[in-house]
Amino acid sequence: PLTRIHSSFKPTQSAADSSAARRSTSSTAARDSEGSALPAHPPAPMSAPAAKQGAEEEAERLLAAAKLNPNDGGPFRSLGHHYARAGDAQRAARCFERAVALDPDDAESGEALCDLLDAEGKESLELAVCKEAAGKSPRAFWAFRRLGYLQVHQKKWSDAIQSLQHSIRGYPTCADLWEALGLAYHRLGMFTAAVKSYGRAIELDSSRVFALIESGNIQLMLGYFRKGVEQFRSAVEMAPHNHSAYFGLASALLAWSKHCVTIGAFTWAANLLKEASETAKVCTSLAGNLSCVWKLHADTQLALARCFPWEDRHIKRGMDEQNFKASVLQWRNTCLSAANSAKLSYQRALHLTPWEANIHIDTAICLDLICTMEENNSADPIVWELPEKMSLGGLMLEPVNKDFWVTLGSVSSNQALKQHSLIRALQLDTSLSEAWAYLGKIYRQSGHKQLARQAFDRARSIDPSLALPWAGMSAENDHQSRAGAVNESYESCLRAVQILPLPEFQIGLGTIAARSGELMSPQVLMAVRQAVQRAPHYPESHNINGLVSEVRSDFQSAITSYQHAKFALGMMRRSKLDNRYPFVDVSVNLARSLCKAGLATDAVRECEELKTQ
Repeated sequence: PLTRIHSSFKPTQSAADSSAARRSTSSTAARDSEGSALPAHPPAPMSAPAAKQGAEEEAERLLAAAKLNPNDGGPFRSLGHHYARAGDAQRAARCFERAVALDPDDAESGEALCDLLDAEGKESLELAVCKEAAGKSPRAFWAFRRLGYLQVHQKKWSDAIQSLQHSIRGYPTCADLWEALGLAYHRLGMFTAAVKSYGRAIELDSSRVFALIESGNIQLMLGYFRKGVEQFRSAVEMAPHNHSAYFGLASALLAWSKHCVTIGAFTWAANLLKEASETAKVCTSLAGNLSCVWKLHADTQLALARCFPWEDRHIKRGMDEQNFKASVLQWRNTCLSAANSAKLSYQRALHLTPWEANIHIDTAICLDLICTMEENNSADPIVWELPEKMSLGGLMLEPVNKDFWVTLGSVSSNQALKQHSLIRALQLDTSLSEAWAYLGKIYRQSGHKQLARQAFDRARSIDPSLALPWAGMSAENDHQSRAGAVNESYESCLRAVQILPLPEFQIGLGTIAARSGELMSPQVLMAVRQAVQRAPHYPESHNINGLVSEVRSDFQSAITSYQHAKFALGMMRRSKLDNRYPFVDVSVNLARSLCKAGLATDAVRECEELKTQ
């Protein structure tokens, strides 16, 4: 809060106070040196009447000095301090005011007067005193400084910048001034200037936690994730019990991991998310009654469940099916554990703030991911209704939120409810590209190709950076027999993969590349390898990876990939005959690679096994 910021900007460590402290120290030293010639035994303390008489005599001497030279502000300043020590704030304020009127550059009197006015809550008078002194003398730096602090407190950012810049000329090493200037720049959206001001404050005083946190937030806004993380880590080191520092660090790591996912660095992203989750957990222990802290922990766990990669470096050729299954199941359990942890944290956040509609929607998305992971194991049909119920909970709080209707349409398994939700979202906003894209997907699945194409075209024209319309158009072109349709399909799918590297899009790109002769493309190689990391339970990912390795004459890797594809097919349900034809394709590919690798005996054995099956 700005009230706390204003109080932290009190000029207790200003240059004027430092000089006053030096004067006080020097006068004390002088008294000590004079006292060294006195007897060793100090005099007896004065009685109360004698002390009162001495104070009155001092006041009379100061009044006489002020009358003797009424144009000198020094006696009025001393008289003001005398009245302030005596507890007479009204007389002290009048004396300080007279001293400032005579000498606007008198920082000691000005600060003392403003402190008295601030203690009495007279902010308007304090502001008037500072403006008057600043208007009389450009060297009244104390007035510009105090005025800048007050303007920051009143959120007058433009005026505060001018006052603070002027005061910095008189107090260039005051970290409070630079920090306040950075805050004013920050609130006006001048991020580069704010970062420089915060940086100067940190150089002058490395323990500036507020400057470190705000500077880290700006770095994240500008996309400099590494710098932002460094700033928040420094803040955590300076204030190990500050939950804002931990919250900022976890948020920075989460943002950095999302950037890593977009460039395909899934292992790096997973490591960042693990650290972010641990940091958010520490934050929950410091501020467990804050809903946003639990939501942040849930966000990190959900992101980890989505991007955690399957590592196959330890898998060698000739590996049996059991080890492959164990490896894939371990990967799936890790993702499922992270998703369940996210669900629990979302529930905790929802318990603290049940009126937050966004948390209902986030919980629905998390539950939908869990249902997708448990598709082969869950037998309770009501589990599929939980994402819909949570989405409806958010819509009950915000019934006209278009994004919530799109979420309901994406998590629902009922086609009628899907279509109704997306149409309702379009009624609220006809330019909602996500709704058009999901609607095109529904039309394509139901066989209405013309409607699907129109919906995809509408979504793509509204937002060309959305991946789903490009993938949908790729699927439509792939099934056409006209010349050039395959190339158009490949370009559209490549565009979708570059925008959003989902394993489904990447597998589709590899499939189309096999038909169009683009398997040698480095983009296809990278996409297929990422699909294997993200979806090792998909036989298609391993099969396409084998084709990519085979076309590059890496037959050993191709053989391993085809074997993994067979193992993945074996993990799927055997109740349907749909697996028969993919199994034949994979076996033929494996036999061909064995022949090319010079393993004719193994190739014959594979063909014999295929005949028996």
